[in-house]
Amino acid sequence: MIKTDGRLFALRGGVLLAAVFVALSASAWGQTATPAPQQNSPAPAFRYDVVTIKPDDSGNGYFKLSPDSFSMGGMPAWVLIRSAYGVLMEGQIVGLPEWAKTEPIAVEAKMDADTTKALRKLPPMEQWKQSQLMLQAMLAERFALKAHRETKDLPIYELTIAKGGLKMMQTAPDGSGGKASYASGKVTADEISVESLAANLSFVVGRVIVNKTGLEGGYDFTLEYAPDGADASDTRPSIFTALEEQLGLKLEPARGPVDVIVVDHIERPTAN
Repeated sequence: MIKTDGRLFALRGGVLLAAVFVALSASAWGQTATPAPQQNSPAPAFRYDVVTIKPDDSGNGYFKLSPDSFSMGGMPAWVLIRSAYGVLMEGQIVGLPEWAKTEPIAVEAKMDADTTKALRKLPPMEQWKQSQLMLQAMLAERFALKAHRETKDLPIYELTIAKGGLKMMQTAPDGSGGKASYASGKVTADEISVESLAANLSFVVGRVIVNKTGLEGGYDFTLEYAPDGADASDTRPSIFTALEEQLGLKLEPARGPVDVIVVDHIERPTAN
């Protein structure tokens, strides 16, 4: 398990089971993926003052954004790229060399006092946007990353209301202030939006999930399912069956436009 912004998340083979970019903002549980910026990202208003990057094969995966710093360990560069550009899946990053997918690294980045003070004056979602731009600047400077966005038609899942009807109750007018814990095969949610659930479950099913339910607001629920690789003694249903039986939601396979990051150039990080 790892802890991000006070919430617990599980690791599976070094990959977060919850969208890191969703987790980092205090209000992001009610948000969908960051809208795609222009091909050339604007210059960040803030930058990290000191950045340290080194190999890390400790097996201890973590990802943390605090008021004055960012740190990541035990995970490859693609996780950093995903978070910086606000995409959900590794498959949404095209053109990565093998080392960026497999070689775990540790990153420690700190802001100076003035940057920390100025950033904290911004609204939560603006803080998150600026944090993304800071990560993009770090990738450009230390990894020589050059990338652009495209839209590709890819396999997805559409989340719909099952024929038997919805089985969870709305508990808040919106889902912007909720919280949730994601453990191995269990989600416990308090006033969480369906958009946020769809984003985080994308990691469980391995495809981007598009919310087609039309549901708004926040919901309380507990969802239990057998994760991939579960022991034969695990009697919990698959994620597909669990969603329908426990929440009244259904995943329908489909194809649709998916935002992808195309890597034009990347190098192993420069020395500290």
